Amino acid sequence: MKNIFKISIIIAAFGFFQACDNNLELEPITALDASVGFKTKQDVDAALLGAYNSIQSSNYFGLQLQVLPDLYADNINHTGTFPTYAQIFNRQVLADNSNIGGLWNTVYVAVNRANNVIASVPTVKDPSFNANNAIGEARLLRAFHYFNLISLFGGSPAGFNKAGGLGVPIYTVPTLSAEDAAPKARSSEEEVWKLIIEDINFAVANLAVTNGNGRANKNVALALKARIHAVRNEWALAEAAASEVINSKRHTLLTTANYQNIWLSQNSTEAIWELQFDINNTNSVTFWYYPGANGGRNEFTSSNSLRDAHEAGDVRRVVNVSTAPANKTMKYSRVNGIDNVLLIRLAEMHLIRAEAYANLNRIAESLTELNAIRKRAGLSDAAETTSAGLVNAILKERRLEFAHEGYRWLDLRRTGRWNATGLTEDFRSRWPIPQREVQTSAGLITQNTGY
Repeated sequence: MKNIFKISIIIAAFGFFQACDNNLELEPITALDASVGFKTKQDVDAALLGAYNSIQSSNYFGLQLQVLPDLYADNINHTGTFPTYAQIFNRQVLADNSNIGGLWNTVYVAVNRANNVIASVPTVKDPSFNANNAIGEARLLRAFHYFNLISLFGGSPAGFNKAGGLGVPIYTVPTLSAEDAAPKARSSEEEVWKLIIEDINFAVANLAVTNGNGRANKNVALALKARIHAVRNEWALAEAAASEVINSKRHTLLTTANYQNIWLSQNSTEAIWELQFDINNTNSVTFWYYPGANGGRNEFTSSNSLRDAHEAGDVRRVVNVSTAPANKTMKYSRVNGIDNVLLIRLAEMHLIRAEAYANLNRIAESLTELNAIRKRAGLSDAAETTSAGLVNAILKERRLEFAHEGYRWLDLRRTGRWNATGLTEDFRSRWPIPQREVQTSAGLITQNTGY
């Protein structure tokens, strides 16, 4: 893996995590010898900041995981010149696609940073240090990373929790030597899910109610737990976790008139987990969307299919399919890269709860949750009367609510609807394991069938 042999772990104390906790006000640390480890709570917090920074990479949620899943589905068109993006848009991805290879490598670097924190926390003897909270943050991050990996590369062509589902290689200890970095065979799908669920349950049980903007806390853990169980079709568990977030009253939906402020104002009351960017730590999402006249490179644009899916009066349309510049998204509008990135927000909890209720045949309760989101969008109430009708309506609502946020492909995949995009080869419901990983593993890592 890229950078897997690095013995020093970059753990810069990035200033974009502006929390109220005094222990975030650290002198920058550029590197820490892995053989020394993290000896103080300040060391651990700096390491955690480095772990969060991995998610902000342009190979992760600084660009790719905002764009690639919607590009592979039906929300985004490719209007630029990069052949690797054209492969994804045309659903003819090759195993040597550099965008997918960069994503894979970056996620595993992120896993390693989380593992370093988990391993080092027990060495800190400061009685004022909340060790379980720190481990909870790191284990939530690790659960998040493996969830993203299995969502794209794992399972079976038929979806998730099917016979013979494949996982990804599992690393749970820091990579400090060549032996640690040796290639590992892919675990089963269920083994990966087991680790994800163990990590997220630990995080739910041990995270503080707040750790500051951009940091994981108890509600972040509950919200991610709801998402995990929804993908696994464990609807009672998904409903319980989503309900706990909603019932905490720590988050509220913005009003219809203020919908775009979810992104413009940053860290709104709707945000559950929001990555923090600033002028010294930028993302490249808007740059890749916007045309040259606006300082971008015009690589992506909103699809006509997304535009036409909006009902008359839907306030989300002008955010999802802009007018100036034309056919972009207004969720990312600062070409200098200081837009925050929403990883989880309250609207998702309402729609997970709606889908859970629909699958549990609690029709009236499902309608209430669905219509809370439709009302906020400026639309009239839905009037579905069947579980199947509600699920269809909820999936449409998810498409519009989370357009350009990287949700669309997973929604199609987990519900077995990927062929609705025009995909005719079922094996392409999973992305290929990067070719380099297969070739350098001496036969340990098997490729997804068909690639």
